[in-house]
Amino acid sequence: MIAASGYDLRELRAPWRWRVPDSHAPLFISVFGDWVFGHPDGSIWVLSLLDGEYDLVARDVAEYNILNKSIEWLEQIFIADWQPIAAAHGLIPTTDECLGWKLHPFLGGRFEAANLQVFNMREYQSIMGRIHQQLQHRPILN
Repeated sequence: MIAASGYDLRELRAPWRWRVPDSHAPLFISVFGDWVFGHPDGSIWVLSLLDGEYDLVARDVAEYNILNKSIEWLEQIFIADWQPIAAAHGLIPTTDECLGWKLHPFLGGRFEAANLQVFNMREYQSIMGRIHQQLQHRPILN
């Protein structure tokens, strides 16, 4: 996790304005570009770039600080188990980069090391924001 304050937040948040209220304060960004936000009521929310969902993960910072010590929780919420796999394949992003999927799993990409790539953080946020917004508004086929 990197403190969100280290980024140009106006630019990085722009692709997610449709999903995350402006009143929610960005706190951290994960190696996969996932966001951790603070709600005005003190609760903690996560925006997943994998599924495009924005979910409550903790009632407050104290609960979040307990949960984020659990490897299982980090794997479930942030797909943290993929970071060492990526590193073993030489994929180590800088602070201006993130890990991502060459072909997003929602679009048919496989969960495998060969489908991982290091992306420019700004570009990946933009791509994922557009993909998830389009996926949210696609017609459901029978």
